[in-house]
Amino acid sequence: MKKTLLALTFMALLTVNCSGNEDDTTPEQTNPVITQYFHPPTWIQGSWKISGSNSAYFKFTNDDFILVSPYTSWKAVLQQTASAGQTAKVNEDISEQYYQFTIIAGNSGGQYKFKKISDTKIQWVGSTPFFLDKE
Repeated sequence: MKKTLLALTFMALLTVNCSGNEDDTTPEQTNPVITQYFHPPTWIQGSWKISGSNSAYFKFTNDDFILVSPYTSWKAVLQQTASAGQTAKVNEDISEQYYQFTIIAGNSGGQYKFKKISDTKIQWVGSTPFFLDKE
């Protein structure tokens, strides 16, 4: 019985002593923080073309605004601008009928305002407003 108790005590001490290394000073690697610049409402997500045209003009994903021609992912532009240490931000105004935003990417950017007409039609509100159809 003494041998069994001694063996169990020895095993318990061995388990405690080998359970971890508290002297590990290796820093944990953290993932870089990725900023989400765009938050398009679901009603505008998708590809949109100018009414009466066959080519796409704008594309909205859940986290990006893309000019189709010439191809420009504003998310990528903002990430590159931020990694260069320059100002990169998007000011958004979102509602059930409007999606308006201003992009500031270093010395580049733009202001856009879209109005929901229906589930398949929006209006780009600007100096020369025009309608876009969902593809």
